[in-house]
Amino acid sequence: MSINCAAVDRLIDSMSFTQKVGQLNQRLLGWKSVERNAAGRLVASDELKQEIDRWGGLGTLYGLLRADPWSGQHWGNGIRPEERTEAIAVVQQTVLERGAHGIGVLLSEEAPHGHQALGGTVLPTNLGLGATFDPQGVQEAEAAVAAELAASGIHIALVSGLDIARDPRWGRCEECFGEDPLMAARMCEAIVTGMQGEHRSKVGHGGVAVVLKHLAAQGRGRGRPQRTVRRTGPARSS
Repeated sequence: MSINCAAVDRLIDSMSFTQKVGQLNQRLLGWKSVERNAAGRLVASDELKQEIDRWGGLGTLYGLLRADPWSGQHWGNGIRPEERTEAIAVVQQTVLERGAHGIGVLLSEEAPHGHQALGGTVLPTNLGLGATFDPQGVQEAEAAVAAELAASGIHIALVSGLDIARDPRWGRCEECFGEDPLMAARMCEAIVTGMQGEHRSKVGHGGVAVVLKHLAAQGRGRGRPQRTVRRTGPARSS
């Protein structure tokens, strides 16, 4: 895909400071951007319209299709697989109509071990994938996840994997490939290559761009045992 850099520069120059900031905006939670009308059809929410109007556009929308306890989306109220195209069309049409420069929105979705959405392909957690010691297998599996995301109209996958599990008390150990940084590096390389293709060749062509999370070696720290405080005086009677 060729890019007309001069046209892009002219477009950026025509934007106000607020509109430029708006193109870096990912504040709105995606599942709040659509709602159902009285007939049960998906329509743009007031929150989506207000966000577009405030910034003259919308840069990235996070988690439009997300479903889990945190988002509160489930089979009773969330976007079903057969509704993905409709939901994305509603959002994109609203952004294009209300935005100041006719720029569509980038759509990003959580894919820590498969697409975190209703009906999404789910892989073993990273701890399980790490136990396979099989980067090639991970690459092939993630390519299938990326193809599903791309077919749904998603542009960016958010993928955990850089974290290092060194203390089992840490609450995100299942998002790690283990306690070996080399393992994390090899597996993350496999994820990126599988989803984006070599040299990003599949981005926009059956693949998606990847954002690796969270911080390199997050989780590396280990908790210290608490010091025991011994009472020196007489014990109190209850």
